[in-house]
Amino acid sequence: MQIFLIFINAANCITMLGLLLSLSSGFFALDGNIKISITFLIVAGICDLFDGVVARKIKRTSEEKEFGIQLDTVVDVVSFGVIPTVIVFLTAGAAWYVLAVCAFYIMCAVTRLAYFNATTVPNTDVKHYRGLPVTYIALILPIAMIFGSTIISILSLFITGILFILNIKISKPRGIWYAVFPLSAIVLTVLWWLL
Repeated sequence: MQIFLIFINAANCITMLGLLLSLSSGFFALDGNIKISITFLIVAGICDLFDGVVARKIKRTSEEKEFGIQLDTVVDVVSFGVIPTVIVFLTAGAAWYVLAVCAFYIMCAVTRLAYFNATTVPNTDVKHYRGLPVTYIALILPIAMIFGSTIISILSLFITGILFILNIKISKPRGIWYAVFPLSAIVLTVLWWLL
């Protein structure tokens, strides 16, 4: 137990909070509370947005940095890989094509995260991502579910999965985007509860 205490810091606590929120999202979805489920997914996305910011501001050893990278990836697999498919599966039903899209989406998310870990050099300032970061599903899926039908939600998973693995440059959020994304999340959450 004591060996793991060295890895407790503010950034990892935010990452773990995001994990707890996304797990809660899944549990609420299983219980049929989709509005609460989506709300928790959105807030988990905000946690993922800021854990890296906090990590860069605190002093960490190279071992602590590597642990933080691995922890973030494992949490992202659960939060933005598995949980969105649980939500879509529970709202769209167990048709073969829903299962196929969910499986495809998870494989794309895992591939994208593994690629990021394998190609990112520690302690470098990443200006662009290759492929869409998996966290973006925390905004994409709620938008699809608010403004679309079940088919739109399924298609959003499929298209987002493709965007994860496409060799496209996506600018890393900087400056004002750290205000835009949370404000978008708040607006989206309010819309979700009003509809």
